[in-house]
Amino acid sequence: MTVVKAGLAVAACLILPAAAVGQSLGGTADWVARKCSLYTEAWVALTAGQGGAGIGPAFFARHEAFLVSGCTARAEVCPVSPEEFALADKLSLMAVAEGMAGSFLPFACR
Repeated sequence: MTVVKAGLAVAACLILPAAAVGQSLGGTADWVARKCSLYTEAWVALTAGQGGAGIGPAFFARHEAFLVSGCTARAEVCPVSPEEFALADKLSLMAVAEGMAGSFLPFACR
């Protein structure tokens, strides 16, 4: 139980300041653009170092559609390989650390 409480405290310390930054950026459109910029930078950095090993063409294509839309399209990027899950996990952690809601992320499997 103590580990869970400590984890929640750490998450709050990361999320609350980032959320305040997001709210101070001006309007909603500014924050959407900023989120997309941060997310795109993380995507480029993570995929450049990986070289695409273990990442399928469908994952890349759907993710690219999300980025091209300004991070607003419902791209439904579905990770299936261990490498895709690892990449999605890293992107999700970055997004949360920057104060983005989980609904921002393109990851979904139907």
